[in-house]
Amino acid sequence: MKIIRIILAVVLLAAGVFAATKILKSKAPPAVAEHGETPAGEYARGPHGGRLLTDGDLGIEVTIYEPDIPPQFRVYPFKNGKPIDPSEVNLVIELDRFLDRTDTINFKKEGDYLVGDAVVEEPHSFDVKVTAGFNGKKSEWTYPSYEGRVTMQAAAIESANIKIKEVGPAKLRTLLHLNGKITADPDKVAHVSPRYPGVVLEVRKKLGDSVKKDEVIAVVESNDSLRPYEIKSQIAGRVVKRDAVLGESVSQDTTLYVIADLDTVSLDLAVPREDFPKLRKGQKVIVNGASENPAEATITYLSPIGAQDTQTMMARAELPNPDMTWQPGLYVTAEVVVDEKEVPIAVKASALQTFRDWDVVFMNEGTSFEIAILELGHRDGEWVEVLSGPLKPGTKYATENSFVVKADVLKSGASHDH
Repeated sequence: MKIIRIILAVVLLAAGVFAATKILKSKAPPAVAEHGETPAGEYARGPHGGRLLTDGDLGIEVTIYEPDIPPQFRVYPFKNGKPIDPSEVNLVIELDRFLDRTDTINFKKEGDYLVGDAVVEEPHSFDVKVTAGFNGKKSEWTYPSYEGRVTMQAAAIESANIKIKEVGPAKLRTLLHLNGKITADPDKVAHVSPRYPGVVLEVRKKLGDSVKKDEVIAVVESNDSLRPYEIKSQIAGRVVKRDAVLGESVSQDTTLYVIADLDTVSLDLAVPREDFPKLRKGQKVIVNGASENPAEATITYLSPIGAQDTQTMMARAELPNPDMTWQPGLYVTAEVVVDEKEVPIAVKASALQTFRDWDVVFMNEGTSFEIAILELGHRDGEWVEVLSGPLKPGTKYATENSFVVKADVLKSGASHDH
């Protein structure tokens, strides 16, 4: 029994040593290749968690420090694996960013590290070139460090229907959403009545017919003279109402026709009383409802009297109607342009995405995309003002289906890692 117990103890001890060795190996940093790079896109890390670069007996650990301060480079130098005085190393880092922008950062000693003389702006996405001078020798390293960047196949971009536009100025509008009704312009409506009582002998126009100014539209026989006389239209337009009936007796109070010029119609808007002070004559109105393309009208009248039953005020807009698209009696929706502001740089609202805690759009060059972190200002339903960020007039960006680009970025793992 003693022999069996001893054998079991030896076996268990050997298994424990093997497991411990395996764990230690799994936690060890990857083997350092030339200039600190490691296989499969990984890299060696130094004691401060940064990227470790080596060239002969010189080693430098590159970190980006950002707790409670704007991000800055802090670089720790080593000789044969041991820390050395940072002042012995002359260091420059160049950051080649998306769309051919380069940031050059110089360093000075601070404590036991070298600190960069400029903020490392977000996103931390760049091709890095590190140049170090030590003991009369120059060492250089280059490596990519991408965040929020992805390259897609051209076919994938087309398949996802990702639309690309150039950044530029835009007019941003503050809109007031209202309901309205199309009516005939009251200044362009004629009620046609007979001059003398009589009997209708001819009815020449039907409902909806076009009528020219001074065109004969009916004939009435006078009761007094028993002679026929012509009834003419005072305006050009269309027959919108007809009460003339052949053989019927009519008086001077009878309205035979209502003729309306519908080349321009009116839009009567119901305005909540709290919004009424925002309106002015001459303001633009965007009208929706009769076709896919909205039309534009202009406010010409603001009623001084409110509607007791609805507690609303009425604003009337003049709406061009050359194609007879807008028929009186139809209800429509409309937006009054209360304010209009021209901004030098704006992006489509459909382009905006969130990345970490930023508002971003995806800049584009060829088949590559990268986030542009933006500070946003005024916005309407279509455009958003850009107050600050890397965008300039002419910069290309994804306007439609940019969420597909974001999904590819997240899938690629181009995340915040220093």
